[in-house]
Amino acid sequence: MTGPKISIIIPVYNVEIYLRECLDSCVNQTLEDIEIICVDDCSTDNSYEILEEYQQKDSRIKIFKQERNNKQGAARNKGLEVATGEYIWFVDSDDYIDTKACQILYNAIKEFGVDMLCFSATQFSEENGYRKYFYDGYFHQGIQINKIYHPQTDWRKIKFAHMNVTPWAYITKASMIQKFRFREGVWHEDIDFTPILLASANSFCFIPYSAYFRRNNPSSTTQTAISQKRSEDLVKTLEYLDKFVSDKKISKNHFLYNQLVAEIYGISKTLLSLNDIQPNNVSVLPHLLKKYHRSLDTYIKTLRPPKYSLKRFVGKVLKRIRGK
Repeated sequence: MTGPKISIIIPVYNVEIYLRECLDSCVNQTLEDIEIICVDDCSTDNSYEILEEYQQKDSRIKIFKQERNNKQGAARNKGLEVATGEYIWFVDSDDYIDTKACQILYNAIKEFGVDMLCFSATQFSEENGYRKYFYDGYFHQGIQINKIYHPQTDWRKIKFAHMNVTPWAYITKASMIQKFRFREGVWHEDIDFTPILLASANSFCFIPYSAYFRRNNPSSTTQTAISQKRSEDLVKTLEYLDKFVSDKKISKNHFLYNQLVAEIYGISKTLLSLNDIQPNNVSVLPHLLKKYHRSLDTYIKTLRPPKYSLKRFVGKVLKRIRGK
């Protein structure tokens, strides 16, 4: 017996005010041959009860409860472990998807015959019962639409001006993605997971279809203040990307190498802005700044308007690390 066409994996944690909208958008898909895997990460609100309510109405919903809160990476890994679909799509529980999304994405990934299919999103904010929608054109800059790219054999043609590392922006062949796992118990697990996954794909394509509705949620990871733990996890993402680049001998012209350089700059700059927090593993940064200094210099010169020379930027980072 063959599995469903698409497995939607939804990590769930304390999202009772948004969860119904997310689930409604999934169960009402025009493509009915799907499974909806919901992994509750020890919610303390009514999220799990809502999942049980929906499961009673729709047998395609499969719910799992983590034994302890271990963040989104562990919840997504559980979904990958139990998924039986031909393709995998991660959906965040405070967002929702277009009701035609699964059908359109499934048809497209079949037509192009790729491992991964990328697409667009629409952001929205909500205040006093009113919503404001706007197209999110920031992601996948530099990539041509409806063009098949081959990351392993022809990576020179891939020129990301910006790579979207959020897992919901891709639908992926299960036989490929199930070989990978997110790091667990950490924040920002997607910063290293998605670029490494994309670099390991035989093929991918970007289509200009807005399948996803992304909520500007003030309580989401990207909107909340950075804690000591989060700052340390940001530095860890650089270590994992650096290890992959070194182990695989990734070329300096490779999009993954360039992504690492951009992350070194961005994360270093973020840590500079923290007044009372310094990660215990901050000593990793001087090593990476030295190792990638030439590429960082080139990257910084491309920024408009240029805020730092490399020398000044490194000086600021080292001053922050030394606490002077």
